[in-house]
Amino acid sequence: MPVTPFHLGPAVIVKAACPRWFSLGVFAIVQSALDVEPTWNIVAGRDPVHGGLHTLPGALLLSAAVIVPARHVVARFFPVSWTAAITGALVGGSSHVLLDAVIHPDVVPFAPWLAGNALFVPGSFVWVHVLCAAAGLLGGAAWYARRGRTVAA
Repeated sequence: MPVTPFHLGPAVIVKAACPRWFSLGVFAIVQSALDVEPTWNIVAGRDPVHGGLHTLPGALLLSAAVIVPARHVVARFFPVSWTAAITGALVGGSSHVLLDAVIHPDVVPFAPWLAGNALFVPGSFVWVHVLCAAAGLLGGAAWYARRGRTVAA
């Protein structure tokens, strides 16, 4: 499903664990940018829905291209270091592809080096989303528990 908030779940755990070195805001912007591709392909009736941006090289290139504007947007609302922005973007791009590869058979995460999707697990769509939601709740609780000790976007 394009533009899903479930990818944020595991990222909230990362944010709780290392708040100064990870920007959840930049992560979310990269997630949204990556999902423009499948959204466009669905609207246009194109197959496969997940294309070049849903490979590790494609996602990391897009992540690198989005770092500066994403940091600028996030910095308007929260303090964000370059380290946090870069980490948020690169973790965002790579984790997005790897999570989508588990649930979508048309994702080819290791292209152009390997064809196919060895990470796809038939029937995993629901349980991956449940695990991502649980991770978000767990990470949110941990992040809340750490509040006041650190400040970063």
